[in-house]
Amino acid sequence: MKIVFLDFDGVLNHYLMLLQEDRDTRRRFSPPAVDRLNTIVRRTGARVVVSSSWREWNTVHKLRALLAEEGFVGEVLDHTSILHPRTMRIPDPNPGQTRCMEIMQWLDAQPERPERFVAIDDLHLDLLAAHQVKTESDTGLLDEHVALSVDLLGETP
Repeated sequence: MKIVFLDFDGVLNHYLMLLQEDRDTRRRFSPPAVDRLNTIVRRTGARVVVSSSWREWNTVHKLRALLAEEGFVGEVLDHTSILHPRTMRIPDPNPGQTRCMEIMQWLDAQPERPERFVAIDDLHLDLLAAHQVKTESDTGLLDEHVALSVDLLGETP
């Protein structure tokens, strides 16, 4: 099994998109970014585990529906746990490290560890640097990130 740990903000949507599009007609996610994610899962056979903060107020079922409504054709397997909920009064001093811990906790809980995984995120995931495809919050998921993700996950024959 291959896994894509997926962030939303700064990956499937980005600041330039939010600034350029009219608020009333804006989509949740950038269609080109969703197409790029579709390319990754088609070429690698990977499944998605949502690591985005959106999981705090959406069930796995709702996350699947949101992605499908925006054109995602792959499988959303699960989401990671939430170690530092936004409802805590103290802001997370290191959200990248927390995200890493959530991903590692998910991996450790699996009866069979995925053969390969990638974390696509705009946060710095220092503890998972060898597995991260780092996007930028102002541009989101680009073609270069597709190539890196496919290299890390491996093509499906």
